[in-house]
Amino acid sequence: MSTSELACTYAALILADDGLDVTADGINSILKAAGIEVEPYWPSLFAKFFASNKVMDLISNVGAAAVADCTPYLLP
Repeated sequence: MSTSELACTYAALILADDGLDVTADGINSILKAAGIEVEPYWPSLFAKFFASNKVMDLISNVGAAAVADCTPYLLP
């Protein structure tokens, strides 16, 4: 993962934690306050993704798929 992707990821997490919508302007504001420069397409790319996906839903479902995939192997 590139530094730009990681910076936008953290910015999206900050916005979601504050109960704000993840927008390109919001991401850019956080990155500017942190003194981080990213390629101009990253914030809008993240904003488009999070327009249809909620950050908290993604966080709460991180381990769900891994557990379901291992279930057949745990049965005798």
